[in-house]
Amino acid sequence: MSIRIMIVDDSSFSRAILADSLQQEGYEVVGEAECLESLVETYNKCKPDIVTMDIVMPGADGFECSKVLLAHDAMAKIILISSMKDEQAEAEARRIGVAGYVQKPVEAEGLRRVITGVASPDSLYEQLVNWSIDVFQEALAQSITRMTKAITTFSERTWSDKEVSQGITVVIGIIGHYSGSMIVDLSQETAEKMAEGILRRPAKNQEEIMAMAAEFANIVGGVACSMLNKKEQAFGLRVSPPSVFYGVQTKIVSPTIQLQGIYGDNDFGRTYLGIGFKRGRVLWM
Repeated sequence: MSIRIMIVDDSSFSRAILADSLQQEGYEVVGEAECLESLVETYNKCKPDIVTMDIVMPGADGFECSKVLLAHDAMAKIILISSMKDEQAEAEARRIGVAGYVQKPVEAEGLRRVITGVASPDSLYEQLVNWSIDVFQEALAQSITRMTKAITTFSERTWSDKEVSQGITVVIGIIGHYSGSMIVDLSQETAEKMAEGILRRPAKNQEEIMAMAAEFANIVGGVACSMLNKKEQAFGLRVSPPSVFYGVQTKIVSPTIQLQGIYGDNDFGRTYLGIGFKRGRVLWM
């Protein structure tokens, strides 16, 4: 089955050259876009396997367009194609989560190798995605039980990352072979009760409640990463310091990462757990 490719480039001449090259290699060019405004609509219409993305474009450049596309579809596979290829550009590509990076002038053999690599299934990533929600759920339940003796029951899972914060949100970055984000969200009342359950006394102030939420999320993340690393050493996962947000009714969103989410209920109240990873594997030519 032919690999379906969409080309994003503001130059009609560049699009024509690349389309001819791709078709000569046996790929199917299913759509073209010249700017951010037509990007998502074209993507939805042609449903490509891979998107080639020029970096230098007027208005929103290739990096910005890649962010928008990955926010729209976290599973989109993007190959950046540009004459620029320095450390700063490479670091930005890795941070965004693009799948490949080809430098102009594009050689057919090199481009074919990158496309083949990007289109190939990443079994290690699929394992991580399949295991992660179960493992993080178990880590949350274990941590609550060990620290407070409370038993947690869980609701049906969701892929939504548009949940509205209950009041206190802790965001923890996950670093490793694949990067990711873990979000723990709970109400002020739930946090107060949990702090009292852990401390065996009421919290002294809001700062202590926030510190409890941050440390609790840090423990959950650390336990889950250890469990996943034990299942597959190649993951090499570890947590970064937590960030805590409080008092603002915002939507829980993780840019470029689609979150698997679940709610846990216990004697303290309700806790939302969200976890997601991005491929982060960049193939370079």
